[in-house]
This record gives sequence, C-alpha cells and structure tokens, in this order.
Amino acid sequence: MPIAELHERYAVAFGQDPAPGRRMIASLPFRDLTLDDGPCLRLERRYRHPVERLWRAITDEQDAWFPGDDEPLTVEQAEPPHLLVGTWYGDTLRFELTQESDGCRLVFTHAFADRDLAARTGAGWHRCFARVDALLAGHPMDTAASLDAWPDVHERYAEAWDIDPEIGRRAFAAHPAT
Repeated sequence: MPIAELHERYAVAFGQDPAPGRRMIASLPFRDLTLDDGPCLRLERRYRHPVERLWRAITDEQDAWFPGDDEPLTVEQAEPPHLLVGTWYGDTLRFELTQESDGCRLVFTHAFADRDLAARTGAGWHRCFARVDALLAGHPMDTAASLDAWPDVHERYAEAWDIDPEIGRRAFAAHPAT
C-alpha cells in the first residue's frame, strides 16, 4: 500500500490529525514527479487496489481530487479500466492503469508547452495525487489541506528542474484556497 494511503488509514483508525504526516510524506523525494523533454510531467505509482477501484477514483470521483473546477477534463480516449486520455486547458493528460498481482500501477503524464510552468504544475499534481491517496484510504482530503504542503513541494521542484520559482509563488499567492 502506498505510504500516503497507509498513513491516512492509520490517522483515521487512531483518531489522529493526518496533517503532520501529510507534510512529512510530501517531503519524500521518491514520490516526486519527473520532468521529461517536451516538456512532460510523469508520475508512476503503485496501489494495492484493483485497477477497477483506481479507475473509479480517477473517473467517477474526480470531484474529490481533480483541479477542474474552472476547466473540466475533456475525455479524448477511454478504454476502461486501463486508459484515459484527455485535454485540460489545451494540455494532454494521460492515465494508464495496469493490473499487477498485488494491485495496480498508475502512469500519469501531462504534456504541456511552457517549461517555465513545470514546477508550479508539478507541485499541483503532486498534491492532487495526495488527494487520490486520501480518497482511496476512505478519508478524502479537501483542497486547503492538500495545499498545505504545496509551497515546499514547489520549491523542491523549482530547484531540481532549475526553474524560476516566482511563477509558482505568484500563482499560489493568488489561489482562492490559500
């Protein structure tokens, strides 16, 4: 089970505030997205859920984690429960799910045009997938809670990818949930 989902389950089971652990988990670099040429963000994660459960979270339960309040995901291709390709703000998002013996694997990619936006966008997806982890644990995380670790994640990505952090800092300061 992914560390974040396990943490959420334990916090609920023991009546603890999950916020301190969420911040620590957000600091773990092995959970980070990668930035490929294109530019394209990539995330690969394993889940101890059947592929159908993760598919349902990604598609039917988007309100619990997807940042599409102003712009919904436009589905271009769907092959349930293994592939979802769509556009969002003109960018291409791809969710590939593969069943594995003890659960499933998700490979997510986001192709976009402006590399200068990579740290901002990467931090956003990092926190969206923290919300997916919480959803799968049965303890959905609201937008404000997910944004708690956003600044630290953003700064780490900006440094790692040699991107000016000011674009992301300004976007975060202007975000309605902050």
